Amino acid sequence: MDASETRKIMKIGITGHQNLGSAETITWLSNVLRSAIRQNNIDFGLSSLAVGADQLFVEVLKDMHMRYIAIIPCDGYEQTFTTSIDREKYNSLLQTAFEIVNLPFDKPSEEAFYEAGKQIASNSNMIIAIWNGQPAKGLGGTADIVKFALSIKRSVLHINPITRTASML
Repeated sequence: MDASETRKIMKIGITGHQNLGSAETITWLSNVLRSAIRQNNIDFGLSSLAVGADQLFVEVLKDMHMRYIAIIPCDGYEQTFTTSIDREKYNSLLQTAFEIVNLPFDKPSEEAFYEAGKQIASNSNMIIAIWNGQPAKGLGGTADIVKFALSIKRSVLHINPITRTASML
């Protein structure tokens, strides 16, 4: 690429499970995320800041001094965080977001979460899915977002925390 060309801004979105497993698995996931971010020359991350995969992804971005956009599914989203620690972590990550996008849902619902996942996929060049490969347990689960991302021709990096494998879908 010569100096007259400008590099395309690369955005990477996250979808994934809330329960990531053991501390050892979380360390492995952090390392895989760090590697994927470096290899893909990412400029921004997109996340709904949910417990688990979303927050881990944003923590890695922060550690790498990278910006992220928070896609907030609905009014009252903070009430979905069941512990004060989870709620405090969410609020802390929200305060350091480069940009906050609030979706127009008045309360938490599967529809709101699904729309947030779709917004993340639609506004990303690539999606990282921290996912066991199983069907979604409710509308807007990881499998639904992966299916949507593939349907709109987004690259998906599938990181399976159970088998500890990473592959492009």
